[in-house]
Amino acid sequence: MKGCKPDEYKLKVKDRRYLSEIAAEGQLIQRVANRARALLALDRGERPVEIVRWLGMSRTCLWYLWQRYLERGVEAIFDAERSGRPPVFSPAGAGPDRAHCLHRSERL
Repeated sequence: MKGCKPDEYKLKVKDRRYLSEIAAEGQLIQRVANRARALLALDRGERPVEIVRWLGMSRTCLWYLWQRYLERGVEAIFDAERSGRPPVFSPAGAGPDRAHCLHRSERL
């Protein structure tokens, strides 16, 4: 068969064991479990096209997941910290001097 030889995806033994436990546990967020299942499927030698089809992710998403695994290990299945505004904002934390900016002025 002509063409490029497909990449070989192999997990470390301890990572494979950890990801199997994560995928089997029913208490995790679904996207984390799906990422673990995708890495395990790549390790088993399944074709990326099939993995993408039954997990409902894009090919680039699967590729980025594998690249993150190579960089960070099993931590790749969890969301990374993001910069910017925190997801929860408390007006009380703004302090008394800025609280007037958060509400409509009485003069209007």
